[in-house]
Amino acid sequence: MPDAVVSLVLYVATAAAAGIGLPLLLGGQPSSASIVGGLLASWLGLAGWPLLVAWRKGNGPRFDYRIGLSWADVGAGMLGALVVVALGFVYIVALLAFTDSAPSSAAGRVAAEVDGIWLYVLLLLIAVGAPVVEEIHFRGLWFAALRKRGVGPWPTVLLTALLFAVLHLEPLRTPLLLLSGVVLGYLRMSTGRLGACIVGHALVNSLGALALLLAA
Repeated sequence: MPDAVVSLVLYVATAAAAGIGLPLLLGGQPSSASIVGGLLASWLGLAGWPLLVAWRKGNGPRFDYRIGLSWADVGAGMLGALVVVALGFVYIVALLAFTDSAPSSAAGRVAAEVDGIWLYVLLLLIAVGAPVVEEIHFRGLWFAALRKRGVGPWPTVLLTALLFAVLHLEPLRTPLLLLSGVVLGYLRMSTGRLGACIVGHALVNSLGALALLLAA
């Protein structure tokens, strides 16, 4: 559990430092390069620390975080992605009915500030990098830490989903992110590996990245 907390603190610290420091180093104004660089820097705490801990103190990330992939995981991940997309559709329709406004994603706001080749780099990171990094942190490190502490399977799914949703800092999308986290957590619990979680997460993010690309 301490390593999970350290990873979370490092993520917040590196994200804040990158958000303030990189623009200053690159000319005082946020640039496409500084935005992408800041995202990569924040991942040092989110996934870099868990990987380091597994290599130095554990049995390696593959064993400690159950990083594995089979064709069954691919199928489960695809099914999970369909569930998340369906939940997203229902949530947006309900939100429009009650508030007359659709939620915007943090990724969309960031993408609006990036142009040129950096936009393609950012969208690739959103589609592929973020799912791997976030799953290692939430359904890898935190899931394993909570289970090791004796927390039951379903409470672990719910706690990691809550952490996943809150850490995105997107109030209007928090309920949807929470539900998505539950789906991904169920994949982790039912398959015993991260593969299905990563596949499902990547498919959902890829749809979002494609939408951002078409809107650019």
